[in-house]
Amino acid sequence: MAAGVLPSDTMPQPPPVLRWTTARLMQQPPAADVPIEKSQCALQGASLTFKDLEFTASLPNGESKTILEPCSGHFEPGQLVAIMGPSGCGKSTLLDMLAMKKTSQYSGEVLVNGHARDPVLFRRIAAYVGQEDHMPAHWKVREALEFNATLKWQHNATGPSRKNVGDFIDNLLEAFGLSSVADTYIGGAQVRGISGGQRRRVTLARGVAAQASILFCDEPTSGLSATDAELCVKALRVVAKRMNVLVLVVIHQPRKEVAKLFDTLVLLTSNPGRMAYFGPMAQAPPYISACGYPIPDHVNPTDLYLDLLTPGAELDVSDALVAAFAERQKPELAKIVDEAFAGRGQTVKEMLIAAHEQQGMQGQGVRLGAYAVPFHAQLRMLLLRKVRTTLRNPAAIGMQILMPTVMGVVLGTVFQGIGKASFSAPQMQFVFILLTMLSLQSLPLMPVLIEERTFMKHEKSERLYKESAHILTTMLVTVPLSLMGATIQTLIIYSFAELPYEFLPTILGWTLL
Repeated sequence: MAAGVLPSDTMPQPPPVLRWTTARLMQQPPAADVPIEKSQCALQGASLTFKDLEFTASLPNGESKTILEPCSGHFEPGQLVAIMGPSGCGKSTLLDMLAMKKTSQYSGEVLVNGHARDPVLFRRIAAYVGQEDHMPAHWKVREALEFNATLKWQHNATGPSRKNVGDFIDNLLEAFGLSSVADTYIGGAQVRGISGGQRRRVTLARGVAAQASILFCDEPTSGLSATDAELCVKALRVVAKRMNVLVLVVIHQPRKEVAKLFDTLVLLTSNPGRMAYFGPMAQAPPYISACGYPIPDHVNPTDLYLDLLTPGAELDVSDALVAAFAERQKPELAKIVDEAFAGRGQTVKEMLIAAHEQQGMQGQGVRLGAYAVPFHAQLRMLLLRKVRTTLRNPAAIGMQILMPTVMGVVLGTVFQGIGKASFSAPQMQFVFILLTMLSLQSLPLMPVLIEERTFMKHEKSERLYKESAHILTTMLVTVPLSLMGATIQTLIIYSFAELPYEFLPTILGWTLL
């Protein structure tokens, strides 16, 4: 057991296990001291073991800086894990390395169920919720959750899976307090929509909607009120216990009620990042007290942890706690890690096959590639989103249709009637200005394309769809609109200019090209 580093002599009698349905648990998340029964439809369990994970950054002056010293640990399925520490201690770095998100070189080993992570299939059983919220502004909340659920699940085309997805999305909306804004735009800097805190909860709910066996969350409660943060962590606890999901959360100084919801606590200190505690959240206060730093009454333990582990702070005892960890916990933790390395559970491939059979889809072949759904399904979802967001965005239509129409009228009045005169400089100016204006017509679309590229990069890293599907979607929606605008502008100008219509196909062809 990963959290069994500290033995407990006296344990109170646990309350009875709560046997509510998943839907009711999502709607009414129980308190921290109420056990939750694992569902019969729980996901395939995935343990995560890491050994001697270390990261050193290269500075511009050629020197190197150790961000995270070698650390090891083991997490079992169904755990809700909190990773805490002061700024710069390597919390997000550790999470990124465990989630295979770290692009820079690092050292150490990470195993899933005792097997090395499969670089192709690992993203099929894992989901990552980052610190930023990247979503189209004209997307609706329900559509955002349905998007992830549809592209991360392999559905039964003949069964009631679509209804199951809808029911699951309804439960998620209720659990994360989003039911009242389910049909509201996500919004953004220039589009009115949900609040920043609600947008953060949508991002977290999208990660849960993927139904992954391992869920990584990098500061999911940042920017939320204490009440909303507690609501989100309670929902994550239900997901972890009910669906047998391993949830790892980087979090900053949660209040006492939120901290109690976590099963396991990992404490790090900074300069450089080192492990100072690894064990059950409930046993952290007596452990810190046993190290000689008792927690005063009416003080939030997590506040004291950060005061003790922040180098340079008034209560800084980070070196002493790191030394105590090396003496008291590290040897036993090393044994647990070695046992996990020696054991062998399901491979990721076996997990996908078992999940496929669990859903009653024995008649369909299981997809063992990087993506859960085929290319045509990816393209369909992307096209649906693109068409919806484009039609809801007056600016997108205006830039591609209305603006060329207005410019066509303006330029047409400038060159009105030049076709009646003999071929000379005005006709040459007409062709030159027409081609120049049409070449610059796409520039207003660049901010939109750049924004789409931002959330495309995140969604592609989650293996929701291929880059080619995104490019093809843009070509099928944006390019036809641009060609339509160019055609309208050319026809308007040409009609004003009164040029011979025998030249129209040639000029129109060049302008569209």
